[in-house]
Amino acid sequence: MQESTRRDIAARLRGLIAGQDDGDMHTTARRLGVDEVSLRMSIDEVSPYPTIDVLIAVIIAYSVDPSYLLTGEYNPDVHRQALEHPDTVSAIFGRLWLTRTDGQVISRPTDDPRQHSA
Repeated sequence: MQESTRRDIAARLRGLIAGQDDGDMHTTARRLGVDEVSLRMSIDEVSPYPTIDVLIAVIIAYSVDPSYLLTGEYNPDVHRQALEHPDTVSAIFGRLWLTRTDGQVISRPTDDPRQHSA
């Protein structure tokens, strides 16, 4: 993932959690059910590394459109799907993570080594 993309995602995350829990990252992390270190890494202003667990937790906790969080562009269909089926947010997010809305591949899954064992 490009640095500017990480920074854009981190900025959206910061905007969503701003003013929550009196700015206490420990409390926010606990409320979201993520490690505080993961939350801090995800929103860091200098060198952010958004983690999937934080992104998924924020999508669920704040009812955010996963497309918006990743790309900055709202997708009502994806948002509706995430709202109607919160148990599938991980799968929805995974599909979005692999291919952005413009079709550019962000990341490809690695081969599962378990499939190659005999």
